Amino acid sequence: MRRPVVLFAMLSMVVCARAADAAPPPLEAYGRLPAVDSATLSPSGERFAVIDSDKDGRVVYVRQTADGKAIGALRFAEGKLRRLAWAGEDHLLIFNTSTQAFSEPGAQKGEWEGLINFDLRTGKAVMLLAKSPNYVDAIFGWYGAAQVNGRWYAYVGGVGLGHTEEWSRSAIFADLDRIDLDNGKVEVVVHSSERSRSWLVSSAGEVLAHTLYDTATRTSTLYAGAAETRQLAQAVGKGRELDLAGLGRRPGTLLVREETDGKEQLRELPADGSGPGEVLLADAAASGPIFDRDSRLLIGFASLAKSVMFDKPTEKRINDATAPFGGDRSELVAFSRDFKKLIFSANGPRNPGRFYLVDLSSRAAVPIGDTRPDIGPDQIGPVSMTHYKADDGLEMDGVLTLPPGREAKGLPLVVMPHGGPIVEGDTVSFDWWAQAFASRGYAVFQPNYRGTLGYGDAFRKAAAGQFGRKMQTDISDGVAALAKAGTIDPKRVCIVGASYGGYAALAGVTLQQGLYRCAVAVAGVADMRKMLEADIASRDRRALEFWRGLSSAKSQDLDAISPARLAAKADAPILLIHGENDTVVPIEQSKLMERALRQAGKPVELVTMAGEDHWLSNAATRQQMLNRAVAFVQQHDPAN
Repeated sequence: MRRPVVLFAMLSMVVCARAADAAPPPLEAYGRLPAVDSATLSPSGERFAVIDSDKDGRVVYVRQTADGKAIGALRFAEGKLRRLAWAGEDHLLIFNTSTQAFSEPGAQKGEWEGLINFDLRTGKAVMLLAKSPNYVDAIFGWYGAAQVNGRWYAYVGGVGLGHTEEWSRSAIFADLDRIDLDNGKVEVVVHSSERSRSWLVSSAGEVLAHTLYDTATRTSTLYAGAAETRQLAQAVGKGRELDLAGLGRRPGTLLVREETDGKEQLRELPADGSGPGEVLLADAAASGPIFDRDSRLLIGFASLAKSVMFDKPTEKRINDATAPFGGDRSELVAFSRDFKKLIFSANGPRNPGRFYLVDLSSRAAVPIGDTRPDIGPDQIGPVSMTHYKADDGLEMDGVLTLPPGREAKGLPLVVMPHGGPIVEGDTVSFDWWAQAFASRGYAVFQPNYRGTLGYGDAFRKAAAGQFGRKMQTDISDGVAALAKAGTIDPKRVCIVGASYGGYAALAGVTLQQGLYRCAVAVAGVADMRKMLEADIASRDRRALEFWRGLSSAKSQDLDAISPARLAAKADAPILLIHGENDTVVPIEQSKLMERALRQAGKPVELVTMAGEDHWLSNAATRQQMLNRAVAFVQQHDPAN
């Protein structure tokens, strides 16, 4: 670890300069898993932990914050590590996922979460529930850690063995269990009674509240405590839900996340049911609550823009610490209980990503890891926001990344719509996929089409019924605007995307014609009718209503926006890439698209990624995807 340096002097130079290379970095520098992608502080701030990755796999390091001295490390040759949490100072909890299913016939696969307890006193790591004769070896809900009578427990959703086939095919109903982190013993705190519940547990292990969701009636109900005797709130009907987000600002209050027609807000409710409470955040989609490390009371909200704390001196200390990052996007990742030690992540147009440990007492900062250490700031293409209007006059924007050292004139273009589709949009920051194409000589356009969050309620609602329609033409309207400005050559454009972006890529050369020279769809939806049928079969009513709201419930309307049904109209070569373990968009979507294109005599390639999920979580297959996608675009639309 590097020695601490003066905070503001060091942070004014967020990224160290390096000499320009004659050639761009290899694609592996962009497509690798982040070298550091998660970091956390112990409650005292005396220890920190990070998830690192290298050519041999992934490593969890634990070090002292004072001098960087190693406390412990765990190496994983493979596995999908997701995040870290602390239970006191001595137990580091490591969350990982794997694609699994119950063993009964017809059981559907899901991304199951596992929990590893790394005991720093003994140096031993144990996968909780892994060897239990009574429980499924996964957790189905995380409700925090609590110290009870001097012992630390993890509170999780646990599923006992011996459930019915009908249960495994439809939903998983988890009990609230607690696991003793010293000996692994499991105790049932509250039985689920075969209903869908979530729980709020205090720092002392008391069940403060829980929610119950009834799929048949679309009803979310909030109850005080563990029993169903005192109802506090209820949401009924399509598009209306509520869930627990944590404690409120004061003892005796709860923080509830309410969703109405896709819009989220956070409300503070009195736990005794004495009133309707107060809306603390009217638009909660882009912000997350911050809770005190000990009391777990709400103390503020964090977003990529800034942290808003109820204690203004604390807010000033946090935001002062982020000021030297300048135009980079900085995020508060972790903090000690006294807020004297903080971890920030930062990335920006000239910064591929770096994590910093900040000590406010000594006004010192230490870089604890770069996300992509093999890419220098001089090798990053310029990134800016571009504005345009959709054909119906709706104001739009998108991110434009230019190839390093190239004039912004007549460039070949890769259009890269984001996934989701109803998620936060792309912003001016480092995007590894966009920068990989830019390094090969392409401009990259990432449009924030209608429905993208962060642009207000009207913009989000403008997506209703527009899947494959105006959501699609929003993308091509942006391409037309770039062509009119002379930035790109409209005859040299390919479209590339994943998830919804993969659908948009397929739609761009089937629903639309004459726009793109090639299309690359990673985990893309090809047949909307089949997608809805899969949701009906899985009894996922929430997913079903989401897709119906964006498209249409009528089969003929769904066929009109399904690329597989329009394969004969495809007017450009298509590359399909899909993970075999995708539990969000089944790989059958790409397989049926391939069959439809081949039957229509259209050029198509299908790449299946063994063991890969929807999120490109594995190092080798992520590299495989990037190499094949870039090579395909270079083949059909050379940059030079």
